Amino acid sequence: MSTESDLGAICLAVDGVQIRRASKLKSVKPGSVDGFYMLATYAFDLARKMEYVYKATREFARQADPKLAAEIKRDNDALDALGTDWKARAEKAEEIILRLYNEIGEEHEKLLEQVAGKGR
Repeated sequence: MSTESDLGAICLAVDGVQIRRASKLKSVKPGSVDGFYMLATYAFDLARKMEYVYKATREFARQADPKLAAEIKRDNDALDALGTDWKARAEKAEEIILRLYNEIGEEHEKLLEQVAGKGR
């Protein structure tokens, strides 16, 4: 595949929400069984879309930054070490996402503003 084809696949993989135009919050009661399954569906759907992104970009994996690859592996290993202790996994995942956001969040916001400013 070409880079343009890979980028197109990523675009198509990440778009879409279950029951697209229907209200989600009004369809379930907080804390209900249906609410739990709706949340699980969103989590599984996000994971599925990430697998599509992997499939579209895997030919570029060996070109990745080794330091970033090591960071990803450390974070994955830290989560995997917690097994099925879902509370501990959620807390560790939050710790990781906050660390990442503190590292790149401001840069991302600036890039977004710069690129969005070109469209004004």
